[in-house]
Amino acid sequence: MIDTHTHILYGIDDGSRSLEESISMLRNLSALGFTKIIATPHYIENSEFIAGNKQKKALLKELKEKINEENIPLELYLGNEIFIQDNIIEKIYNQEIYTLNNTSFMLIELPLLTKFDFTEDLFFELRKKGVQIVLAHPERYVMFQQNLKLVNSFIEMGCLLQGNIDCLSGKYGKEAKKTFIKLLEKRKYFVLASDIHHAKTGYFERFAKLKKEVIKLTSEQYFNDLMINNPEKILNDEIVID
Repeated sequence: MIDTHTHILYGIDDGSRSLEESISMLRNLSALGFTKIIATPHYIENSEFIAGNKQKKALLKELKEKINEENIPLELYLGNEIFIQDNIIEKIYNQEIYTLNNTSFMLIELPLLTKFDFTEDLFFELRKKGVQIVLAHPERYVMFQQNLKLVNSFIEMGCLLQGNIDCLSGKYGKEAKKTFIKLLEKRKYFVLASDIHHAKTGYFERFAKLKKEVIKLTSEQYFNDLMINNPEKILNDEIVID
């Protein structure tokens, strides 16, 4: 399996707080059967979460060396979870933010409680430049919880949806869980991921049950598409939406 949304780089966002915690997270992910992990630290302009590519690459290199020493069989890749802003393209050119494994796929986060006024214009410009937009955890956005039909307009804009599988546990609240299940049953998701932030969250203990629930609600083939086949398309930079 491949995890496309994680906060395993320590000390640069609200994720892992130390090298030891990062290694613990990676060891646990490997034990669950994951073989490839994309590190996606937050990039939020005008906040403390603005680590540049040089720092991120150095942290990833350190993690790769450490898991090699400890014989943890994982391949690590770099990305960002980019909070929506109107100068995303400029930030990429300036090497401040990173697409998923330096591909055309970009993981973008929207405000949880409100709507960003220029979303449609920005996404149109990104699509014109060949960006394949991966929308992070849509089930957590209040605008979708209140009006699920809005999701279709984002899909029509060329967005691919990344769901947080742990929504099924109720971690993000009842409305997020209900929205997640509806999107899952309608086969709206392109990938599922952990969005893991810390070693002690209960996620690793819950994962087997979460997997069974996803398969029960959909199918084993769809689960494999969400956790293996489609994430592989991201890593290989395949064109999903023309």
